[in-house]
Amino acid sequence: MEVVCEKGVVTFDGRVVEVFGFGRQDFSIRIHVATLETLKVNPGGRFSGPFVNFKARNMKIDGMAVLTEQEAAGPEIAALIAAVRAAAPQLEA
Repeated sequence: MEVVCEKGVVTFDGRVVEVFGFGRQDFSIRIHVATLETLKVNPGGRFSGPFVNFKARNMKIDGMAVLTEQEAAGPEIAALIAAVRAAAPQLEA
């Protein structure tokens, strides 16, 4: 799965989540689902836009995908998040 967003790209191959760009000093983050501790979907608010945060154990940097409101409401990112959750049963709902 690949979701091309305005500020970066998120991919998921069934085992590894990759987050490219999104203003994170031009490097990518790779996270295997077995190491995921949390997957947070933030709808945004008064001072921030929507984003998805992938936190893995023993990693100092999280994978963060900053989204537009249209991207956050779209079916592509929802499908990717559902697929990651399905592949990582250790995550809390």
